[in-house]
Amino acid sequence: MKAVFEEINGDLAVFIVDHVQKTYHLPQSKLPKDIEIGDVFEVEIINENQLNLLNKLPKERIRRERASRAKREALLKRSQNKKE
Repeated sequence: MKAVFEEINGDLAVFIVDHVQKTYHLPQSKLPKDIEIGDVFEVEIINENQLNLLNKLPKERIRRERASRAKREALLKRSQNKKE
């Protein structure tokens, strides 16, 4: 399972887990030192409410950023074509 580090809210880190309709929170003290917003991690969910970070997935972050960029470019082209 994969999760994205979304934001810091107070002293909690917010993660959004793929295909799960819930956000998870971790204390900042449990985060790796080199973490940045947008990082993707392999995770496991324990007892339905506890998130455990397993591995950072830097290639997955790059893949997602490229896919988002391509979607934005396609939407921009589509909106420009409608104006013409």
